Amino acid sequence: MNGDKRYHAEVKITIEGHEARVNCFADTLAEIFQDIGTICGQFPPDWKNPAMLETMNQANIARHEKARLAPKPKPEPAPAPKPTPKSEMPFDEETGEIPVCPTCGTNEAMELIEWIDKNTGEPRAEWKCQNCRKWLPKPKNGGR
Repeated sequence: MNGDKRYHAEVKITIEGHEARVNCFADTLAEIFQDIGTICGQFPPDWKNPAMLETMNQANIARHEKARLAPKPKPEPAPAPKPTPKSEMPFDEETGEIPVCPTCGTNEAMELIEWIDKNTGEPRAEWKCQNCRKWLPKPKNGGR
């Protein structure tokens, strides 16, 4: 015991619109908190004031409705794909080799040029000879 001192706690709550006071007396603070926890554990789950619960529900509904009606930010368009540098993609994808220029007869000056098609927005790539400045003719069999 704590000499002739005892601890006292009073908790005020509202249950179903009625105020309730819970008084606890004990020899130690630990006993007080344990008793308060035990008592509060006996209350029904919806022990809060119904009017307060309704006010909180209406505030939540209004907040969600405001968020739902707020204008949505437009997503930023994806950046256009960057062309792959020649050093990273030096080979023809179909044959695996640098094509030979039909005019010059060599593949030493061939460069893979890449761009984004203005009409379709699709990435495109074609071979061009840097010596004679001519594009490699497209294959007749419906290839590129």
